[in-house]
Amino acid sequence: MNRIRAGYALVRNAGRPNMIHRVPLDLPSVDMIVFSTKDPGPMLDSFRELKDMGYSMSFHITVNAYGRDLEPNVPDWQSVVESVREVSGIVGRDMIAWRYDPIIVNDRYDLRFHRDSFRAIAEGLEGSVSRCSYSFLSTYSKLVDYISMGLIRAPDAVESRAFVEDAVSVAASHGMHMTCCPASHGLIQGIETEACIGPECMRRWGVPYRMPSTPSRKGCGCVEMEEVGIYDSCFHDCVYCYANAPNRIRRSRKEYDPQGEMLFGTPGKDDIILDRRVPNRRLTDFL
Repeated sequence: MNRIRAGYALVRNAGRPNMIHRVPLDLPSVDMIVFSTKDPGPMLDSFRELKDMGYSMSFHITVNAYGRDLEPNVPDWQSVVESVREVSGIVGRDMIAWRYDPIIVNDRYDLRFHRDSFRAIAEGLEGSVSRCSYSFLSTYSKLVDYISMGLIRAPDAVESRAFVEDAVSVAASHGMHMTCCPASHGLIQGIETEACIGPECMRRWGVPYRMPSTPSRKGCGCVEMEEVGIYDSCFHDCVYCYANAPNRIRRSRKEYDPQGEMLFGTPGKDDIILDRRVPNRRLTDFL
C-alpha cells in the first residue's frame, strides 16, 4: 500500500538484473490490479482500501487441500475459503478465479483425494466465484529428484480425464464453469480453454488491453501486463513452486523494507532505472 500511495514501484528485470523499471501505480495509469495468491486473508483491509480509492481489482486464488509435506506454510483450505468469500464480498464473484492447481498425485494424493477435495472446496466457494481453472503438475529442473524418487508426479491420461470429467460436473453444480490455461499441461478434449488473464476477461470487465508481441511461453494467451512481483520471495515454501529456489536461507537474507521503493533490496550504483510508459488506450480500440 505504501507503493500505491507513492504512485510508483521499482521492479527489477528478472532477465537483466541491473535494469530496474519504475512502474506507475497512480490511479490514472492503472487499468486493473490482478492479484495471484494462495492466501488473500492478510490483505483484506488493503483490498477494501484499494476499492475505496477507485482501483479495479481481479483475483486468481489457488485453493487446494495439500498437507504440510507439499505446502509447509500455506493456511488450511478452510481458512483460505473463508478469505475468498470475504474478497468476493469486496469485488464480486465475477472478479475471482479459483485455481485448483497444480494437480499432483502420489500415494497420499490419489484420484479419490482430488475428487473429494475438489467437491468440498467447490461447496465452500459456491456463490463466491464464477470460474475454476485447473492444471496438472509441470516438470522442471527443481522437481527432477522428487519425480525420480516417485514422491510426486502428474496424473496420467486416464487419471486426468477421470478427474476433469468429474470436476466439470461438480463445478457446474456449484455455479462455476471450468477452464484450462491453453499453455498448461492440462488440456483435455472438450474442455474450455481460457487464458489466465486473457482478452475474454478484459472484455467482460470492460478493461482496455493489448496483446504482447511475444507470448511469455508457448500457448500463452495472456494480455500485456506489468509484473511487479519478484522470484524467490515467497515463504509458503511449496515444494512444486517454480518461482522459488530450494534455498530458504538465501531467501530469508533478502532485505525487505516496508517503506522501500522495491519489494526486496535497493537500487545499486550500477543499476539503470527506466520509466515505464503508459500508452493512451481506449476500450473501443480492442472490441
